[in-house]
Amino acid sequence: MYKVLLIRLTNLDNLIVNSVRTHLMNMGFEVEVNEEIFHLNAELFNWERWQYNADKLLQLVKLTFERYPYDAVIGIGEADGFSDGLNFVFGLSTKKYGLVFLSRLKEEFYGRVINSSLYIERTLKEVTHELGHTLGLGHCNNKECVMNFSVSVEDVDKKGKYFCTSCSDKLNINNKS
Repeated sequence: MYKVLLIRLTNLDNLIVNSVRTHLMNMGFEVEVNEEIFHLNAELFNWERWQYNADKLLQLVKLTFERYPYDAVIGIGEADGFSDGLNFVFGLSTKKYGLVFLSRLKEEFYGRVINSSLYIERTLKEVTHELGHTLGLGHCNNKECVMNFSVSVEDVDKKGKYFCTSCSDKLNINNKS
């Protein structure tokens, strides 16, 4: 069983954190939540873009949590992030460490009416997606698999929130408990 640590990059609603925790536990992961907020460092903020540098933040998370005994550490925050060469990222991961930026998963980011259930669903998908990367999975061609690549929030909506059979088998997990 994989051990996962969820860290809050910002002050998150407990409903979000508990939904993610429950979703991952139902998939067979052992999940702990670090209750302290890992505050986003102002030095990581790009004032011209109004976004956080995901590459630098990921390195900081890695340095901070590298001695912790987890298979994966996922930071989640109400923020917008970018990576070199990209306008934005929903998330970014390396082996063992991942980040998920929630701002663009909200309907109101696009000037639409707030939809909390859709926001939670998108969050589950993106956290699960980045978790897959931290555990060694690449992108999947199966359009229903959570590991399918998303370039827009509409792409996030189209895919499922679980790993396909092939990706589940690679991780040796029970996919849809």
